[in-house]
Amino acid sequence: MFLDDLAQAANEKCRLGPSEPLLVGVSGGADSVALMIGLHTLGFNLVVAHLDHGLRSESSQDADYVESLAQRYRMSFIRERIDVGDFAKKNKLSLEEAARHVRYEFLFTQARAQKAQAVAVAHQADDQVETVLMHLIRGAALAGLSGMVYRGVFPMWDSMIPLVRPLLGVWREAINAYLAEIDVTPREDRSNRDTTYFRNRLRHELIPDLATYNPAIRQVILRMSTVLGEEDQYLQGLVDEAWGTCFLSKNKNSVELRRSEFIQLETALQRRILRRAIAMLRPDIRDVGFNAIEQGLTFSIEHPENGQIDLVARLNVAILGDVLIIKTWDADLPDLHKPLLLMSSTQEKLDGDHPIQLRHGWQLIGEIIQNPSEDFRELVKEIDLDEAWLDFDRLNLPLTVRGRQRGDCWQPLGMSGHRQKLQDFFINEKVPEHIRDVWPLVCSGKEIAWVCGLRPSEAYKVNVKTQR
Repeated sequence: MFLDDLAQAANEKCRLGPSEPLLVGVSGGADSVALMIGLHTLGFNLVVAHLDHGLRSESSQDADYVESLAQRYRMSFIRERIDVGDFAKKNKLSLEEAARHVRYEFLFTQARAQKAQAVAVAHQADDQVETVLMHLIRGAALAGLSGMVYRGVFPMWDSMIPLVRPLLGVWREAINAYLAEIDVTPREDRSNRDTTYFRNRLRHELIPDLATYNPAIRQVILRMSTVLGEEDQYLQGLVDEAWGTCFLSKNKNSVELRRSEFIQLETALQRRILRRAIAMLRPDIRDVGFNAIEQGLTFSIEHPENGQIDLVARLNVAILGDVLIIKTWDADLPDLHKPLLLMSSTQEKLDGDHPIQLRHGWQLIGEIIQNPSEDFRELVKEIDLDEAWLDFDRLNLPLTVRGRQRGDCWQPLGMSGHRQKLQDFFINEKVPEHIRDVWPLVCSGKEIAWVCGLRPSEAYKVNVKTQR
């Protein structure tokens, strides 16, 4: 029965092939030993990998035991020793987190070296029940209550090689019965009985207590996690579709989303999309708290204009117009591909012979139109924001192009008889603060004649007397 269940899971749920190398992590305990021997019996091409954590005096004996088993069954064997206690201190991690990190780092490093089709580990049905209960107690959404998956790719370890769990539907009793049947005695880790560890308390205290309310509590929880996992997968399809409507771009330091589309989504999808963006930048973060996600959503949806706040794990969430950005603390905000000055200190002359180079391939070009036709004044009303028509004879030449300076004031088109601080104009036009210093200004003497791409000055507008 054990081998039948293992074969079905390995073939159908883990999608493993018998010919390609399969790296299996073996600690020496009952679960991993049963997985190793069972897969070997079924004809899989195994590479056995053992990591000695150096946490117990008998850990080297565990490594020797696994090596002897691998030799008995004529399987390739790899072992390594890492001082997990020292690693935990240096990286300020709990022993459990440190052990998990170095174990998977070791397994996937070896899997790449062996060109393995997957990394197989021995999580079984009781582990699944304990995991779901841990997530429930700590607070989890659908994904957490679904528990572990039979097959998954985890980019923090490798973006191509999957982690598989062929024993996820097999109970501990069946594993022990199989080992007794083949007369194999596994190693026993005494720390598994130490109830100072959270998982061990669940295993030895909480689950037996829950069984007094429902003797089938383990089966109930396992069935629940299976159903919720299927529903979670269905929702992931909706998230993929929603992501396609929101996503703009990404790099190693930021993810950009279209805010107007994001706001229209159902809250459940918004949460998942925000979590996906965080995971892209921080794939090593296992649990992002509810409060952090809610704070990020509130800002993303309700904040009226440009700005940013801290999110979680040294990330910010920022708003720039219709762009919602999740970024690392040290990443610069994007300039939105605007035609900006190359440097804020730039000041150049503008004439018809020497275009001024701006960012993203833009150029600022000046042209004199002599004796314009009678209908040109009507054309001025329809020009693009990337152009400004000015009365040449009112200008103080040469025109210069510069960035903003402290105390800049000007007279925007339509504001006859009044002047406005450039800072206030930028705020009204919703120009993001971080690009205001490099926004190009065409100046006539000391006066601003055109805030490029936004509005020309009232003082230099064309009228019925304009000749050039």
